[in-house]
Amino acid sequence: MPDQPEAEVSTEPVNDLSAQIGTSLASVWARYVGARPDKAETELDGTVVRWKVTDGVEEFDKGMSAEADDDGKPIAPRTMPGFKRDTSAAVAKTTKRKVMAMISKHDGKTGLATETFILEQAPKRY
Repeated sequence: MPDQPEAEVSTEPVNDLSAQIGTSLASVWARYVGARPDKAETELDGTVVRWKVTDGVEEFDKGMSAEADDDGKPIAPRTMPGFKRDTSAAVAKTTKRKVMAMISKHDGKTGLATETFILEQAPKRY
C-alpha cells in the first residue's frame, strides 16, 4: 500500500460559534462605549455564554455616561436596559436560540466586566 500523505493541519483560527458571538457582542459594545474592547474572551458552554471584557468596567462607565462623541456632536442617551436588550439580541441572533436571562457583573476592583447569557435548550434532533 503506497504511503499516503498526512492531512494538512490548518493553523488558521477556527471561525467557531464562540468567535462569532464575541464579534457580535464587540459590535454592540462599540455602539455603547465608542470602541471595541481591547481584551475580550467568549465562552460557550451548553446553554451559557460568558463574555469577559478585561478592563471593561471603566470603559463601559465612560461610554454610558458620554453626552457627546469625539467630534462634539450630541449622542442619544445610553441606558443599561438598552445595552442588555441589544446584547441579548446579538447573542440570540448568532446562536439562533432565545436568551432566557442575562446577568451583568462589573467588578470595580479588578475592572472585569462579565456578561452572562442563559440560553434556551437546543432543540432536540430526532
